[in-house]
Amino acid sequence: MNNKYHHIAIALAGAAQSAILVPQLANTGVCNVTLYEQAIKSLFKTSPKTTDDVYDGIKNIKTGLQTVIQLLLSGQKEQVQIIRYLFGTIGITSKLLKNNDALDKIDQRLKRISGLYLDINDETVSTNVEDLSYSLAGIYSDIVSPISTRIKVVGKIEFLQNTLVQAKVRTALLGCVRSAILWYQVGGNRFQFLFCRKRICKAAQELLDQINCAN
Repeated sequence: MNNKYHHIAIALAGAAQSAILVPQLANTGVCNVTLYEQAIKSLFKTSPKTTDDVYDGIKNIKTGLQTVIQLLLSGQKEQVQIIRYLFGTIGITSKLLKNNDALDKIDQRLKRISGLYLDINDETVSTNVEDLSYSLAGIYSDIVSPISTRIKVVGKIEFLQNTLVQAKVRTALLGCVRSAILWYQVGGNRFQFLFCRKRICKAAQELLDQINCAN
């Protein structure tokens, strides 16, 4: 996996996979539990050895890889919200990366949260998902959101007014930001959406083929 675009596709898939959760939560009050918990775990992978280590292997971003291909090849109307949240967080992240003070504060808050648990593993996240959601949402509200124009979340009012749903939406957006940081780190940039779509899609498909062959 030495191809630059494999790394770009992995990080973009992680961001897309978190972005999927926002309209799910805003429109139904619930979301895919597995993908949501994966987004939470990725936030605590602050010193990964490899790109896919952020997600504990490419198998955990299969949905994200499929989504990246769909978004870049078709851009269907029903995916407009996902595209908006994805590009919104990529825009916020570009400003966040220029703000070392904010990055340090995020790192401190994540360390403080992780220090409350023996280990941030599957069981910990599953058992403490509500507490983690509120804590992580606080990072987004206090540090990330003030940096740029706020992302307007569209959905049903009865869900958008629910405090736990609000917390989960902000946590999902923070998950997007975490993957967007990775995306920039491995060489991602917004011009690639115009000029390198086919390369990214090809890399994403190759990664999907690897996942399917391993199953």
